[in-house]
Amino acid sequence: MTDVINDAEAYGVEIIPAAVEPGQVYWKVIRVHHLTPEENNGRHHIFIDAVDEEENRLYGSLFAISWDGGSDTVIIEKEPPEPGANFPMWKWQVCSVEGMGAPSDRVINLHTAHPDEGPGNTLFHHSFAITYLRTVAEEVETPAYSIIRGRVPGGGGHTLALIDEDQVVQTQVVGADEQYRFANLPAGAYIVRDSSDLRVAGPAFLDGRDEAVLNFPAPLPEDRVFARYVLFADPALPETQVYLSLLADYLAQNAIPFGFQVTDAAQALKVSLVGVHPQETEEALIEAGCDVERLPLDPSELLAALEAAR
Repeated sequence: MTDVINDAEAYGVEIIPAAVEPGQVYWKVIRVHHLTPEENNGRHHIFIDAVDEEENRLYGSLFAISWDGGSDTVIIEKEPPEPGANFPMWKWQVCSVEGMGAPSDRVINLHTAHPDEGPGNTLFHHSFAITYLRTVAEEVETPAYSIIRGRVPGGGGHTLALIDEDQVVQTQVVGADEQYRFANLPAGAYIVRDSSDLRVAGPAFLDGRDEAVLNFPAPLPEDRVFARYVLFADPALPETQVYLSLLADYLAQNAIPFGFQVTDAAQALKVSLVGVHPQETEEALIEAGCDVERLPLDPSELLAALEAAR
């Protein structure tokens, strides 16, 4: 298997592998290079080449350049020693590149807004060279390229825990910009917990290749302990046991607090009532400043209603 070289990682450039089956022909990125000041000479381009297994240039190959709000296509047609194709980037444009006509690795976050590095590489004058190989997919290990990112309002300096199947798999301290990012994740059902104030975002169901954005809710007011609470009716009732069995996994996976006491529920911003509750319970919660909803009594509708009420 051809090793991948990406010396542009320091500039935020990433390679998203193609979703292919063994034996399938696809475009594989084998090199991503950020041009040095001496190589670049003030340009602001993406240079693209395409080769076969014998390193012959594949003339006529098409590649798609996309950005927020637009796209373009380039063709491999130039003769060596020039790269096969090029695309000029403008200020603030953030591009991605992928091959056409077959599944393709995707190169993302290509832009020119990098600091000065010398006369040939100044702000808005940076270039990248990408080489694609047309090859056949081999048996590979389980992909682990997924990303979870988002914002934690008021969370600068907080420690986040990334959790999969009740296990902490990564931790991270939130920066002053309140942004976070977990990368290189295999398939799984993830939640992100703020260890400082116990806020939770998720779940995100990833396949090892995709990306999810999980933004945290705003911090709780000082007079609230929970963002959300599920209040069950009398635990001695048979129907309460049925409801508990139906919702237990969902509540655990999403770290949603629940119980049977109105006094506990009154500490939440939002309360979901499960089962038959007297009108006085709802009135007491509303009086305590809670947003109250009654979920369906039909067990077949209960989980869907709880998920929709997030």
